[in-house]
This record gives sequence, C-alpha cells and structure tokens, in this order.
Amino acid sequence: MLAEIEKLLAQVHTESGSDAAGQPSRQRSPSSTAHVHTGIDAIDSDLAHTPPTPARRVIELAGTAGSGKTQALLRICATAAMAPASADVVLIDADGTLDLRRLARQMRQMAVDGGATDSAAEAAAAQALQRIHVFQPATTHALVATLAMLPRYVRERRLRVRLVAIDALGGNHWIDRKEAACLQLKIKRATPWFRLQQLLVDTLLATCQRLDCLAAVAQVLVLPAFASEDERQERVFAVGGREFRDAMIPRWQAIVLRTYVLEPAVCPDGLTRVSFAMHGQPARHAAVIGPWGLRNCD
Repeated sequence: MLAEIEKLLAQVHTESGSDAAGQPSRQRSPSSTAHVHTGIDAIDSDLAHTPPTPARRVIELAGTAGSGKTQALLRICATAAMAPASADVVLIDADGTLDLRRLARQMRQMAVDGGATDSAAEAAAAQALQRIHVFQPATTHALVATLAMLPRYVRERRLRVRLVAIDALGGNHWIDRKEAACLQLKIKRATPWFRLQQLLVDTLLATCQRLDCLAAVAQVLVLPAFASEDERQERVFAVGGREFRDAMIPRWQAIVLRTYVLEPAVCPDGLTRVSFAMHGQPARHAAVIGPWGLRNCD
C-alpha cells in the first residue's frame, strides 16, 4: 500500500507559495495551531457559535463556476498565514488551474487595509507566502495519496499546520466516473467511484485529526438536480434559479461542519458581490471581489 501511495505522489507537483508567486523562500520555525479565523464575516460570525468537533472539521464553500469559491478560499488561506499567531497552510489545487499570484495580491491588499505601507505590505505578503505549501495532484487518487502523506510531510519539516485548503474538489468528477464506468456493479456502494469517494472522505478527516487542524474546501456545483423526486438526492443546492445536486457521497456530510453556498452578482461598478448562505437558509452576509481579491462589505 505504501509503495502505491509513493507512486501516486510522484504525480503531485509540490512547491511553496513563495515559489508559485515568484517570491524567494526561506526556512522558518514552527508556530501555533490556534483556531483559524477565516477573515470572512459571513463565516466567522457563524463559527463563533459553532466550534469544530473531532468528527466535523470541514468548512465547505459550494457554488457554480465563477461564483467566488476560489477567491474566498484564498482569503481564508491568507488570513491564516498572516494572523499574529500565524502557522503553516496546506493548499491543494485539485484541478491544476489555481494562480497563486491571486493569493499574493490578496495578502498585499490585506496588509494595506491593516495600515501597512506599500513596501511593508509587500514584505508581509512575501513572508506569509513562505507559510503556504502548495500541492497539485493530477488525479483524485493522487489527491487521496497527498492527504495520506501530509502528516509525514509536516513531521519531517517540523511544521505547524492549522489549515488544509482544497480548491476545486469534484473538478475531476466526470473523469473519475468515466474511469469507473466499465466496472459498475448493481450495488452503488460497491462501485470503484464510490469506494474512491469513501477513501477521500475518510483520509481527509483522519489527516485533519492527526494534524489537529481544520479543512476549507471549495466544491464546484456541476451536476443538475434529478428531475424526478423519486430519484435519490442527498443534497440539493438552489443557485441562480437552478438546482444542483451534491457530487459527494452521503458520508461527506458527516465530516462537514458548515456548508456555505456562494452566489455572485455583478455590480454597476464592475465589482462582483458574492452572497454567503448556509445551505438551506437565506443569505445573511456578502463580500465584494475585485482585482485585489475578496473584501468584506462595510
């Protein structure tokens, strides 16, 4: 099993956030694993009354393509890396399309908003990027292998990880289903795709428990809801007048602390206003996305 995991890890591209954003990197000492402050009012106000439990450690950001999921995830990563008691952040790019320069811009803007000069903001962002550890698994199998080996990676480098962030979870959904199509069985729980999903969910939870950290996951909604109510639907998301169904297996819900559905709207000034709503409830908060990243509405 270990040999298979090592083989899969060879498919994973790894670099530091500073390398990905074109910044020089350096060694750093371990830091605290304090509770993650996401920097997004819509989430922080809710989590203040709903702390994570050992079995529920995942904050899920769900939305259609272009809804602001990735930008919200980068805001969470930047906040964790730039906090006074800053620690390391693992950022997993599941579909290989993430541009880390967006994270660097978000960090610089957060420093400026905090009163820093341009030069000080540049230095703060460069320092925070060194705490971002980027992985780019090529397949869902490689993603599972990455999660499984994270505790060893952290231990060997003496890191203190407070957040594991995964962008574009479900981005390989159609590829995974196609690869398993030739092996479909009568019992859904026995299909290779379903087993892979079980392994993904269990490995993510086990890794977060071993590292004593939270996970923030951006999940793209691509599957339309079933037309017939007789067909099994674990979760249905209503976005933009359309309904989407969950691409994850039911076990996923057992490890999710909170699910936030993001819905964008373009403002007259060209910025994008993103509303945050807990799944099944009306939106209560909003944020604005611009060239500098995501910012809470005043």
